[in-house]
Amino acid sequence: MKRLSFLFLLVSLFVALSARGEAEPVDLPQPLGKAAAVEYALAHNKAYRAAFEDVSVAGEKVDQALADFFPKLDGSYAFTQLSEQPLQALALPNQPLVKFPVSIQTINRWQVDVVQPLFTGFGLESQYKASKAGLKISRYQLEEARNNLVRDVEIAYLQTLLGARLVQVARDNVASLEVQKKNAESNFEQGVAAQNDVLKADVALSEAIQRERNITKQLVLLRSNLNQLLDIDLQAKVNLAGIEEKSYKVPNLHELYSIAEEKRPEYLAIKASIGQAEYYRTAARSRYYPRVSAFAQYYREGEDFAADKNPFTNNENASIGVRIDWNLFEGGKTRASELEWEYRIRAIENRRDDLLQKIRLEVENALEQLEVAKANIQTTRTAVKQAEENDRITTLQYNEQVAIFLEVLNAQVFLAQSRADFYQALYGYEIAKAELERAIGSPL
Repeated sequence: MKRLSFLFLLVSLFVALSARGEAEPVDLPQPLGKAAAVEYALAHNKAYRAAFEDVSVAGEKVDQALADFFPKLDGSYAFTQLSEQPLQALALPNQPLVKFPVSIQTINRWQVDVVQPLFTGFGLESQYKASKAGLKISRYQLEEARNNLVRDVEIAYLQTLLGARLVQVARDNVASLEVQKKNAESNFEQGVAAQNDVLKADVALSEAIQRERNITKQLVLLRSNLNQLLDIDLQAKVNLAGIEEKSYKVPNLHELYSIAEEKRPEYLAIKASIGQAEYYRTAARSRYYPRVSAFAQYYREGEDFAADKNPFTNNENASIGVRIDWNLFEGGKTRASELEWEYRIRAIENRRDDLLQKIRLEVENALEQLEVAKANIQTTRTAVKQAEENDRITTLQYNEQVAIFLEVLNAQVFLAQSRADFYQALYGYEIAKAELERAIGSPL
């Protein structure tokens, strides 16, 4: 029994260690800084990695379009068994009808064809240039995915830090109210305070405990959201390094507009889409022109599998030539295809102009948020000092029987709220900075 118990203990320990190893990523630096979190997400986030595959797809389309310029080599083999021998009837004057075979009954045919396009009305060139534009667009989309991931990770990181700060503020508030409750109970027992002071302390403490629970629950979700972006286990324990409080030199609004117009990958992608659509329009127009191609053919045809025996004709032959294909009428299909791309170009141009306005609005909103948050940092820092002094003075006044107990509780609430406001302003500034960098498509 002792041996079985010992084995059971070892197995349980192994399972616990294994589970812990799954919950804690071994290659994640601890404590995790914001820049390290971004780099880790860029290396492991599956949604971002999938964007690389889209670029590879676009690259293969370029290779496909390029391959159309080269000659096409096709080979074929056909076996045919005729039910009857092909005969030719010969009628001679005053002679009975004579029939004689003109072809073999078992046919093995080997054939090789080579076709080289010479002129396609600029269709192949346009398709190739359109595919290269598609590759450029996919790279812009990859950059857009990168910018989105960087912003999301930075904001999730900052929100998690803010949540942890707010949890600590809530816990400190609970601890302070617990002390006030004990003081109220002690004063009531000594007959220097009324019973309703104890009741007020109970109510304030209950509300503070509820706030702490809600904030703690929100912190759990924020940590899970950050872990999801890092592509690690949602319950993994990650120690965050925090941030340094600092300000940034921000260009004026019009300079930010110019940066966004030059850097935003969405805007660059839609501009490239216009060029791609113009290439497709040229490809549609190519059907107005003749298509010229050179061809060569070699074949073998005989009774046996190698096509060596053919008593009726030569068993092999070769030919070369030039072919011209020119569509003269197809019911206006080419014109309709050309107009389709002209309409698409106009639509893309309208979306480009609308996107530029939206980008400018995003830049303006992010800049306003950054400036508001910057101003709030100093305001809330001053408010914290004032709330701390108010709490100290109110406590002394209550001890001297100058202030009532409700004022002490209110001072505790004001202090907790001012601290929460300060952290929200501090991390709100960093969040606004991340939003502004995403809006202009470039770091400040």
